[in-house]
Amino acid sequence: MNLHHLVEATGVLALGGIFYSATLRRLRDGRRRKIRNSLNGLVFGVLAVGLAIARIQVAPEVFFDARNVPVALIALFEGWTAGLLAAGVVALYRWLWLGGTGTIPGIVSVIAVAVVGGLVHTWATRRGRVGTGHAFGLGVATFLATLLGYALLGRDGLEKFASTWLYFLIAYVGGITILAQIFQDVVEREQLYVAQRRFRALLDEASEAIRILDPATRRILETNRADCALSGVAREGLLGQDAREFWPEEPEPRARWETLMNEAATAGVASGFGLPYRCAGGALRSVDLTVRRVVHDGRSYEIVMFRDAGPREALDAARREVLDLRAITLVANAAAHEINNPLTVIVGSIELLQRKLSADGAEAKWGDRAIDAAQRIREIIARMTRITRVEASGSFPGVPAMLDIRRSSDDN
Repeated sequence: MNLHHLVEATGVLALGGIFYSATLRRLRDGRRRKIRNSLNGLVFGVLAVGLAIARIQVAPEVFFDARNVPVALIALFEGWTAGLLAAGVVALYRWLWLGGTGTIPGIVSVIAVAVVGGLVHTWATRRGRVGTGHAFGLGVATFLATLLGYALLGRDGLEKFASTWLYFLIAYVGGITILAQIFQDVVEREQLYVAQRRFRALLDEASEAIRILDPATRRILETNRADCALSGVAREGLLGQDAREFWPEEPEPRARWETLMNEAATAGVASGFGLPYRCAGGALRSVDLTVRRVVHDGRSYEIVMFRDAGPREALDAARREVLDLRAITLVANAAAHEINNPLTVIVGSIELLQRKLSADGAEAKWGDRAIDAAQRIREIIARMTRITRVEASGSFPGVPAMLDIRRSSDDN
């Protein structure tokens, strides 16, 4: 066998693999995929013509070529359109350039390979991927299609095939089986690349900070933009870092984190609210988070989703203030109503007594003071009915905080 010829043929097939890998990445979806099918069909047809020209010498005056390998491969991975286009290029070359008695058998053979390749492509698509069985079956079918082409030439064709059948068997059955696995690796690598990009996009567009940890070491394996913004650290600085470095150093709040992570390890999921989180520079922020333990491809991960608790805590504080104000208003209105009724009786009684007392006597002065005090009580009651916010007075040691009625009812 001429090794130089073998290297040439191998180089042609390698070029096809490189081209297919490039188009697979750049022409993936929709209309681009149709362009990819057609483009690969034409290019692999040209490669098949190249293999037909670059024949491999296996003995003196004995040659064979692997022109059907590119046609079979592209039909297997891209389907009918690409396979028939590749076969059409080879058929045109055979018809317009070579001619001769072998033209029709050669065209029949290469079209048969494209058809079988399309059928196997449909079979493999239903299974989800091209397996060894699909590639081996296509290799056998390609070998038989080549035998058919030689058989159509009659006795001379069969005698010629008898001297090269072993090489065709190795090239088609063995070559297609091996190359199909390489092409499948290219396809799966591209699928993984697309999945990683989609995962990266979803991760970065999430509004919550997301962090993926190794449960054994608590090292950060992956993170997103929200995490970087909340932590104040770039992605490169977060990856590989121990997540416990963001926990507070004080024993009590750090124990809350330990308890939460242990709960997630035991139950598979745990949630915490208002946990202190140490950002870049040592500043502490309050965060709400959920930790979930997942297993993917036999490996465990911890997914931590957390967010700044400040807005929630502010909302909770506002909600509590509204509830406090409602309770205070109800009590104040009820107290004002209950105090006003007896106060009116008291004031009226004092005024009646004052009419019977001497204006210059001490009793009249006491009555005036009582009337002034009652008036002050009425002002306090009026303020109680106008409470619009909760303002506490300054507390003193041993004295609980009290509502400052004047400040709570002021308009400004």
